[in-house]
Amino acid sequence: MKKNILRTCALTAALVLGLTACGSSGNTQTTAADTKSAAATESGETTASQEEVTVRIGLTGTIYEDIWNPIAEELKDEGINIELVQFSDFSLPNAALDSGEIEMNAFQHHAYFNNEVETKGYDISAIGDTFVIAMNLYSDKITDVSELKDGDTIAIPGDASNGGRALKLLESAGIIDIKEDAGANPEISDIEKYNVQVEFVEADASNIYSMLPDVTAAVINGNYALDCGLDPQEDGIFFEKDYDDDSYFCLIAVRSEDKDNPVYKRIVEAFQSESTKQIFQDVFKGFFVPAWE
Repeated sequence: MKKNILRTCALTAALVLGLTACGSSGNTQTTAADTKSAAATESGETTASQEEVTVRIGLTGTIYEDIWNPIAEELKDEGINIELVQFSDFSLPNAALDSGEIEMNAFQHHAYFNNEVETKGYDISAIGDTFVIAMNLYSDKITDVSELKDGDTIAIPGDASNGGRALKLLESAGIIDIKEDAGANPEISDIEKYNVQVEFVEADASNIYSMLPDVTAAVINGNYALDCGLDPQEDGIFFEKDYDDDSYFCLIAVRSEDKDNPVYKRIVEAFQSESTKQIFQDVFKGFFVPAWE
């Protein structure tokens, strides 16, 4: 297992810098409404626009830039300029989208998205699925879940959807049993039985990697694990494998008023391509799986 990775990853500083630099001035920046006439033929297919438009897309991890940069290069020839905006944690991109600070975001799965819309009232819509990236269990102290013992600590995300997903992972690992009526996003209070009497430490998903030296094990979202240099195959001690529905399929979101915008549909089309699938295989060792098929 890798032990010499810098724990901080310089992640927060880099992402905050990306956030403060997200604005763009001048005539090349357009509003979401301006883009609606940017690209459409009589057949309804998008095509290159005579007037350039800029679309700001919110992300939560530099690893996503390996996917989006080739797409941005391709769409530049069609007059669509993509500006990638990095945010420091999951709580920010939906608020920024809803308020108009960005035009799209691509960082969350359906479970998280649905919870955000329901609890915060955002008027945003999903317009295309992207990929599934597994949430795995990592440790600096043990190499197999069978080594866990009573009193050991496990860090999990503190938000409802990712925390529930983490508990489901730990149930599949045989560590806990969850009540049958717990629903899609179980909480710690929904644990029916501890097969190992572990203690949970809840934290923001973006901070859990840095906690690895202080806990026995940690459930880490795949984007943060990869962004910090973890190899899911070499460093993980238990892996998420099965998906019963699209709850953990990641997606591209826009404001609801813009869900039929032809430029945004063209961006989704460019993402859902054979070229992107090849990036998943070459850059992420197949760890990212297309969710649009």
